[in-house]
Amino acid sequence: MKNHIIIFDLDGTLIDSAPDVCGALNRTLAKIDRRAHSVEEAKTYLGHGAPTLMEKALKATGDILSPEATADLTNQFLTDYADNPVIDTVVFPGVFKALDTILSRGAKLALCTNKPSITTAPVLDILKLTPYFEARVCGDQASTKKPHGDHIHETIRSAGGDKNSRAIMIGDSENDIYAAVDAGVPSIAVTFGYALGAVHDLGADAMINHFDDLISTIETVMVNR
Repeated sequence: MKNHIIIFDLDGTLIDSAPDVCGALNRTLAKIDRRAHSVEEAKTYLGHGAPTLMEKALKATGDILSPEATADLTNQFLTDYADNPVIDTVVFPGVFKALDTILSRGAKLALCTNKPSITTAPVLDILKLTPYFEARVCGDQASTKKPHGDHIHETIRSAGGDKNSRAIMIGDSENDIYAAVDAGVPSIAVTFGYALGAVHDLGADAMINHFDDLISTIETVMVNR
């Protein structure tokens, strides 16, 4: 594993953030008298960035607003979420142990997320995840977001790698695995995240049900690739 770059998605992969995303969304929608969402419903909007989340929420609760009004609501949502980033959000079991083990074996850790930097930073800080990552490239920092493979390539370069670097992508959704395929990078899918369909249909090189299985799975994928 030495000299590898192990890339992680954030929401639905390292953390269960849906309750706090849903809370901020519902507080924002209440300002225009739109109905609240359940956490399970909000999960189906995650992974594509805040503008898409807001567009889907507006479509599900009434008429579509003008681009200007939608953008304003999106900014209100982001401000609310950034002010309340970790109320019910938790790190998935086994994450810290897995990250510590990866670093102890000489690999670098990087974060590749469509979540914007304004909300990513406080979430990582409060959950004490910030020090683990050599680099992070958020949705608003990437030239092209996941599922485009360039997002992964930019993350690799940000971590000090290049096109010849050995990297693995770990994620939970279509965006993550499709981006890995597009980038020509092997991938591992977690089964407990926010994928819209069956995880085994995403095309990942391997799957895990718990972070306790990550290290051995990474080693297997490395050998097979």
